[in-house]
Amino acid sequence: MSINYVEDIYMDLGEKAHMVSLVRPVCGEEIPFEIKAARWELYREDWEKGEVVLEAEGECTVSGHTLDALIQPEMAAKYRFKYIYEVADEIWVDVIRLRVN
Repeated sequence: MSINYVEDIYMDLGEKAHMVSLVRPVCGEEIPFEIKAARWELYREDWEKGEVVLEAEGECTVSGHTLDALIQPEMAAKYRFKYIYEVADEIWVDVIRLRVN
């Protein structure tokens, strides 16, 4: 799996958007693998209350090595978006920071 750290992703409140990610091996080699299943979770960070709240979750659409999740955050806040997916006998998790204005 390849982890590409990206800057925060920005959305405006009321937007509904696809989060799409391509999964690749870190080594850069073309290693055959199959994503068996994938889901997503969207956590809202509420630092005033000292909480991280699970706001939404669902199943990803898997197409080859591409994961696709349709999300619509409910509040203007900082979020953590997680892809959780199965490859062989492992479970991989990728986290993306999201800011909703």
